[in-house]
Amino acid sequence: MLVVAASAPAADNSAKKVTLTVGMSQDVDSMNPAVGALVPDYDIWNVQYATLTDKASSDFHVIPGLATSWKGSKDGKTWTYTLRKGLTWSDGQPLTSADIVYTINRSRKEAWLNYDSTVHNIVATAPNATTVVLHSSVPDPKLPVMDVYIVPKHIYDKISAKDLSKYPATDGVGSGPFTLDKWVKGQYVRLKANPTYYKGKPAYDEIVLRPFSNLDAMVAALKKGEIDAANNIPSTAFKSLAGAKGIVTLQGQQGGFDELALNGGMGLKNKDGTPTANPALLDLRVRQAIAHAIDKKTLVARAIGGIGVPADALSPSANPEWVPKIPADQLYDFDLKQANAILDAAGYKDTDGNGIRNLRNGGKDIVLRYAVRSESSIAKPVAEFVTGWLKQIGIGTKTSTYSDSQLTSVVGKGDYDLFTWGWTPFVDPDPELSYFKCDQLAKDPSDPTNYYNDANFCDKTYDALYAQQHVELDHAKRLAIVHEMLTRWYRDAAYVVIDLSPDLQAYRTDRFTGWTRQPAGVGPVLFSNTTPTYFNLKPIAGASSGGGGLGTPAIGAIGVVVLALIGGIVWVLMRRKSADERE
Repeated sequence: MLVVAASAPAADNSAKKVTLTVGMSQDVDSMNPAVGALVPDYDIWNVQYATLTDKASSDFHVIPGLATSWKGSKDGKTWTYTLRKGLTWSDGQPLTSADIVYTINRSRKEAWLNYDSTVHNIVATAPNATTVVLHSSVPDPKLPVMDVYIVPKHIYDKISAKDLSKYPATDGVGSGPFTLDKWVKGQYVRLKANPTYYKGKPAYDEIVLRPFSNLDAMVAALKKGEIDAANNIPSTAFKSLAGAKGIVTLQGQQGGFDELALNGGMGLKNKDGTPTANPALLDLRVRQAIAHAIDKKTLVARAIGGIGVPADALSPSANPEWVPKIPADQLYDFDLKQANAILDAAGYKDTDGNGIRNLRNGGKDIVLRYAVRSESSIAKPVAEFVTGWLKQIGIGTKTSTYSDSQLTSVVGKGDYDLFTWGWTPFVDPDPELSYFKCDQLAKDPSDPTNYYNDANFCDKTYDALYAQQHVELDHAKRLAIVHEMLTRWYRDAAYVVIDLSPDLQAYRTDRFTGWTRQPAGVGPVLFSNTTPTYFNLKPIAGASSGGGGLGTPAIGAIGVVVLALIGGIVWVLMRRKSADERE
């Protein structure tokens, strides 16, 4: 690992640009909204690509976006949207209903990873340049919300389906408040204010997002005023920032969670037809034993810094009502004695006396490949605890360290048995629920392009329940179906959900006002569902023009730890958590 100063074009001092500089623990994976999945990717798409409808910062209720109004049919299957007049792309080309129809229909036809669960049953038509009609083949509880990122037809029409996954989307053409200016992977992303944005040009000139592999350096940069805000602050540093003059800290709750994922072995196969997973993990009893071997309270208290709440069921939404309460008699509470008893009864014995159980019928030692994320402040300490507990139940581990992009490829190929990551869900639970359907299983280890069903697990009953909630318009009934789904998911132990984890953020108060939490009062100010802060910020009169930006002496003084390999990915449709989304 080499510590170097981030090189960048010299700052244009004569222009006196006002720059918002944001530190983050995770690098951007892709500018292409059809294939990227990390939280920083989504934050960039939030400001570059407008959506047909938007979400309020207060409580996510639907508000106008590219459309100013909409009207539904009596059966709820057809919705007609009226667009704003005079919409344009940042390159001056008109933005019309044709772009929206193109985005929805092509993404449905080609099953774009980040669009499919939303547009799967929808056909879009355009009676004229300012009207869009969405026809759903089934009742759709998500409508009238249509929040997929609308892409420019005149750009994407030149890209074939087979080339789409490789398209870098660095053209910088967008319809949001800021658009991409320059991206140097591992060093920075610079976005410039879009004067054609339908709400008007933002009140400052540019955003610079800087990835930090050294999170202590990120915190130091925040304290010195070299960056204006920071995301995914380590818990120990977060506590030390509390009360610091001119800095506001917050724990942004938006349904995010951390999990220990197990490779269920139901999709990906090796060339000889055997599962890519360790054979032991195909046995529910082994997965149950592992679940009983994880002390979540200790992980939260000692590995995660005491911030977060131990959890059981998966959280599919920023709204906590969608998370079921697991019945007490079904909980996999921490109990090493019970875990050992389960494995003993299942016939997994240590036949050679080396402390590691063997596969049944005289098989090999059970040694699980544990992938550890280098871009996470908690992955390594969590792994140290987990591997220690697994050893106490006779299961060995072999750890390997990966950047987030590298791990995404590893997961896509099925070359893992365990890893710890997290998700930050959207508001509607459907996208998160869709990731774990049988049709989301990756099939070809040589083509790691489908990585959402990262548990490599399939349950036909879960799929049937998903199909039911997908068309259920009665909220109470839909809620009950989702609870049943997630209770099944918990029992199958393909994930061991560790905790509900807040986004630890901090920002300075000396240069900008307008920091906006989403949802109000409890959510984060950045890296949220639609991140309204970026447009809402206003420079404080008399403040310095930039919080470090690029090409300033501050950048060279701090330096950026650049990983030798930060190559292309994965969360999560769902957003993989930053340094802990998978966030």
